[in-house]
Amino acid sequence: MSNELYFVIRVWNFPHNDTIQYNIVSDKAYDMSKAMNIKIAQDIMETNENISYQLQKVNLVDVGKSKIAS
Repeated sequence: MSNELYFVIRVWNFPHNDTIQYNIVSDKAYDMSKAMNIKIAQDIMETNENISYQLQKVNLVDVGKSKIAS
């Protein structure tokens, strides 16, 4: 069984100025099954045709403590 986690991402297309905005729907990461269920539910409930939902695999990199922040 995989322990990979996914964020659900809201993709907002602004055709008038040809830009795209990405937002994480929740601060939680989910397994593939739960993330897909959330994505499908969001797709069904969304009424704005310029908004869609995608999954993004969580792949965080620990770069250690910054010298500036210490």
